[in-house]
Amino acid sequence: MLNNHTNAQQRLRDEPIGWLTTVSAAGKPSTAPVWFYLEDDGTVTIYSKDPSVRVENLTENDQVTLHLEGDGHGGAIVVLNGTAVIDKTMRPVTSHPAFLAKYQTYLDRFGWSAQDFTQGYPTPIRVTITTVRG
Repeated sequence: MLNNHTNAQQRLRDEPIGWLTTVSAAGKPSTAPVWFYLEDDGTVTIYSKDPSVRVENLTENDQVTLHLEGDGHGGAIVVLNGTAVIDKTMRPVTSHPAFLAKYQTYLDRFGWSAQDFTQGYPTPIRVTITTVRG
């Protein structure tokens, strides 16, 4: 899906924070900042707190949007629409060295180990991108 969107690919690899919007079964949206990793297969990995609104929403509605910060002037927009699943077959973050490498500076800043992050954010979410804007 991202093959013709090299700018979006690069930003997904480089930027640390995305905004994930999930939707409840009743249609109520909920948006929260997330750490994420663009996998080689074009899916996006997110680890979530559980319980959380996003995990609850995903059990009822798999439609999501992930967007990145703009440039503050209406440009540099990247919005990804897709489907997401809670994927218990995914490896924990302690076994995902690339995810940890992307966020090592943040882990250090917060005084967290990989195990701390795994305990706080144990639920793996896999996002499959269906459309890209930006």
